[in-house]
Amino acid sequence: MTDKNENASNVMTFDALYTNNQIQKLKVLLPYIEPSMQKHLAVYIKYMELQYTMDYVRKHPFQLCGCGLSSTEKPDLCKICEELCLYSTPEEIKQLEQLQNMLKTLETVQEMSQTMAAMQEIFPDMTMDFEHPFSENKSCDDTSSESESSHASQSFSMMDMLMNMLSPEQKAMYEMFRNNPPT
Repeated sequence: MTDKNENASNVMTFDALYTNNQIQKLKVLLPYIEPSMQKHLAVYIKYMELQYTMDYVRKHPFQLCGCGLSSTEKPDLCKICEELCLYSTPEEIKQLEQLQNMLKTLETVQEMSQTMAAMQEIFPDMTMDFEHPFSENKSCDDTSSESESSHASQSFSMMDMLMNMLSPEQKAMYEMFRNNPPT
């Protein structure tokens, strides 16, 4: 609950920055005004907020402190999805959760790729079959030597081990990203 309040506080901070006490007083009075006049007062309040915001931006043309990412910092897309869920419909929340799952799967695929690259550096003579990572055990030619058979099973067992860590959905996502790498 604290996290939800923390995320909502970002919105409240923004609202507080672009308003003044006079506008806030009108918001407090709104429920006590005659119902037929409430709509008109609501429009007037929004108009005053717009006018105040435009004046504020003209007087303060610089970037707001704490409201931007540094040039080297990348946004945390999962956190953004979580924050958007606070103001989304159930259908939109479902879509945001699917996006979060895709992002997590992509992160897992990237970590696996880094692990595979590190393994190839550590064991340069091991060959990984990236073309068919989901195929079952490879059969070795009957005429091949025992060491070649051992080498093939050892090299593929590493990929098997890593692929078995993934759920079926993550394996499908890995296949999709492997065939169509993000640009």
